[in-house]
Amino acid sequence: MKVRTDILRLAKELHTWVGICAGILLFICFFAGGLSMFQHDLSKWATPPQQSLNTVEFHQYNDLVSQVQQQYPEAQKSFQINLNSKEFHYAPIQWQPAQSQAHDDHGFDTDQSAMLATLKPDGTLQVEQENLSKLGWLIEQLHETAGIPGMLGHHTLGVYVMGVVSVLYFLALMTGLIILLPTLVKDYFAIRQGKNKKRFWLDAHNVIGITSLPFHILISVTVIVFAFHDLFYDGLGQLVSKGKPLFERPAAVQITDPVPQLDVEKILLQVQQQAQGYEVSSVSFNNNNLDQPAKASARVSLYSPDQMLRGDNFDVMFFNPYQPAPYSTANLNTQSSGLDQLIRSMFSLHFGNYGGDFTRWLYLALGLAGAFLFYSGNILWIESRVKRQKNPNLAPPAQRKDVQFIANLTIGACLGTVFGIVMSMLIGRWAYVLSPELHSINAWFMYIYYAIFIFSLMFSFVLGAARALPTLLLSIVIVLLLMPLTSAIALLLPEIGLWSSSSSLWWIDVFAILFAGLFFRFYRQAQARVQSAEVGSLWSVAQNK
Repeated sequence: MKVRTDILRLAKELHTWVGICAGILLFICFFAGGLSMFQHDLSKWATPPQQSLNTVEFHQYNDLVSQVQQQYPEAQKSFQINLNSKEFHYAPIQWQPAQSQAHDDHGFDTDQSAMLATLKPDGTLQVEQENLSKLGWLIEQLHETAGIPGMLGHHTLGVYVMGVVSVLYFLALMTGLIILLPTLVKDYFAIRQGKNKKRFWLDAHNVIGITSLPFHILISVTVIVFAFHDLFYDGLGQLVSKGKPLFERPAAVQITDPVPQLDVEKILLQVQQQAQGYEVSSVSFNNNNLDQPAKASARVSLYSPDQMLRGDNFDVMFFNPYQPAPYSTANLNTQSSGLDQLIRSMFSLHFGNYGGDFTRWLYLALGLAGAFLFYSGNILWIESRVKRQKNPNLAPPAQRKDVQFIANLTIGACLGTVFGIVMSMLIGRWAYVLSPELHSINAWFMYIYYAIFIFSLMFSFVLGAARALPTLLLSIVIVLLLMPLTSAIALLLPEIGLWSSSSSLWWIDVFAILFAGLFFRFYRQAQARVQSAEVGSLWSVAQNK
């Protein structure tokens, strides 16, 4: 297909500069986003055994709730029960202690101190207060915000920044497609290796970009919707409903007098009858109004691999737990209107919560491939502007300052993200050994990530990309190998406070070994590049002496 030369030239300019401006932030979001497909599994992997209490039988929930509310008055206002939830896997029932303060759901709360309870085999109550491990939640926050801290209104600042970045991202996708159109068929699967590093990075960049183009278009559009949905709703409200709210509050529910006693088991049975095809994950009796029947509300999380889900891995039902009438199923995908199904599809397609584990693994692969796409785009820009040694009899060429800056920033930020996440995972397993009186393991996750990320940036800028690249890659390899080694030490020396991966999460240690092998190969290639780089090259260590 032929494209006019002037259009191609403009497309290349836009693609180049838009990609450079957005690439590093997109790398962080895509790498963390791929991992966030298993965020609850990662949290469980990082959870000490004492934070997970035994489950109870279905017929024991009423007894459990009754005992908890008798001994802990704060649970009379709100609590949450868990049946089969990936997110709330810690105990059959949990609630916030009376002195706990409410936190914004959009922030990363390091003080996740929750009360957990279950029934012992003899029917008596077992209660623990724990600072719940939220490693997966930190990774999800990196995915949403690229690690940009701060709040703007009721959203994190990073969400709005990534909304703007996603507009640039969409523009980069379209211009990249225009650039490839003339040679799409000929060059699609061609990856040519050799001395011309620019050609290799270009081929790899193009293959991944074109293969995953529909996925990237989907992600860019949905992120824009997520970031600016309040503006979209306000606009639709003015256009469609003449300024009236698009979503009206449901009418108040009439509660019979006298008020019936809260029956958790009856509520679960009714939900299962009305939400056919869904599995009940958890039920939250929230808003601190459970002791005021007219204002009380319950939120049921349900899962089905066959449905488009509104949350990251759940659909929801809302109702008053004291109401005698059937519960509303309007929020379920099976009962939604056409407009709501369109909105729901935006969430579901972005989260990859349909199709079960197959889709999660597919999205993990696409997320990591997307991270490589943005990294390779920056490397391609660098390789295109590196000055070569054409005559060995002349002085080595001086590399441009902007090229050195982008090289140092790309290596430091991208590898710093990977290094920071894997180090947080490792330290999370050793935290209670290093500090037995530790109160907030989540603070360790957060501080370690940012410390490693900032260190990697400084390391790259001080020593240069050529020295930083192999060193950071080798550091990542060592940390990845220490993860399965930690599990092995835990099996051999359980008395020191470590714990091994549970039988359902052994694959995380296996993948740590596989990724260690992959990054070790990257390290060997970086070392070979340093040794073979000509004097004066950006990738030559000699220039930094």
